[in-house]
Amino acid sequence: MRKLQKNLEMPKINNKDIEIIKILEEKGRIPITELADRVKLSHETVRYKLNKLTKAGIIEKFIVRINKKKLGYNICAVIMVSLWNYSEREWGEFLDYLIEHKNITSVEKITGNYDLKIGFWTKNTEEFDSLSHEIKTKFSKIIKDWQTFIFTKQYKWKELPF
Repeated sequence: MRKLQKNLEMPKINNKDIEIIKILEEKGRIPITELADRVKLSHETVRYKLNKLTKAGIIEKFIVRINKKKLGYNICAVIMVSLWNYSEREWGEFLDYLIEHKNITSVEKITGNYDLKIGFWTKNTEEFDSLSHEIKTKFSKIIKDWQTFIFTKQYKWKELPF
């Protein structure tokens, strides 16, 4: 069962916290001493701030950004899906399938004409077609509408809006 966030209270952060987050977004493996020098704080203070940001859930995890194309994944696509007339069991099966599938990298509930945004990577058009067909046929009873977008170039990616 998926966990829901219980504490919706906004943690208090200051400009130095934001500065640290921005630097980590660009260079996640920066040594704490270098990070401390850049934000003009002691390394003990920076370590304290990192722990505070992590405990508050602002920093959820430290991850690696991977160049998927260098690993042979050449197609990045998004499927926008509208659903209809589904039971709780059918919804659960669909969501579990999407979350468990190795090629699917994001599943997001959205507003507007579609209910879900499903992001995925495939190695080639055959794998893309196979995955799309599998989702459409396996869940055809609950999928009302479907639109696919293939990304050809990324001009910007940021984790934060500041």
